[in-house]
Amino acid sequence: MSVYAIVPVQRLDLAKSRLAQALTPEERRTLVLRLLGNVLEALDGSALVDATLVVSPDPEVLQRSAATGAVSLFQDSRGLNEAIRQGRDYAIAHDADALLIVLADLPLLTTSVVDNLLEASADAAVTLAPDRHGRGTNALVLRPPDAIEPAFGVDSYRVHRNEARLQQRSTRTFHARGTAYDVDTADDLRAIAQFHATSNVGRNSDPGQPVFVSGDIR
Repeated sequence: MSVYAIVPVQRLDLAKSRLAQALTPEERRTLVLRLLGNVLEALDGSALVDATLVVSPDPEVLQRSAATGAVSLFQDSRGLNEAIRQGRDYAIAHDADALLIVLADLPLLTTSVVDNLLEASADAAVTLAPDRHGRGTNALVLRPPDAIEPAFGVDSYRVHRNEARLQQRSTRTFHARGTAYDVDTADDLRAIAQFHATSNVGRNSDPGQPVFVSGDIR
């Protein structure tokens, strides 16, 4: 079973615009690269991931990603879902059996949560890892790679689940801190800071441990 991970990344000068009131452009750029580095490190440590594809229109993102061993694909279209489709087509052309789509802004993602997610997805066509609000999708596993079309955006967790039902695809929902926490707003930054302040992460616990996995369609 060959698993390809896809990490779409926006242009650095456009990324994290909702943080404009809290961070300077240079601070947002630094944040994006730091978050991406964490995600790539988590994926690189997993023996279950055969290749990681970074799809972006930003040359610096691609250069930094290639330096970590990822396959860097210049995005020849516009939009998040278009980037994912480009990566999916590349993966299918290279005989991938499954896709792991991971957004690039997950500060608590670890290799263990990547492994847990892939193991939990073994018997489902579509496995969703929602954000902490239960609205967005922060990671998505598709077996086969084209099980459903990517629909990241507003309420994507609901949209992806509905599409899986329409396509009669078996689904799982994976809940873990490592996939639940993303960074889009100042409130997200505060939530991450509070989590670190009240946990033993880095000492006695792993933020990627799953809370639970549920099946939606048998």
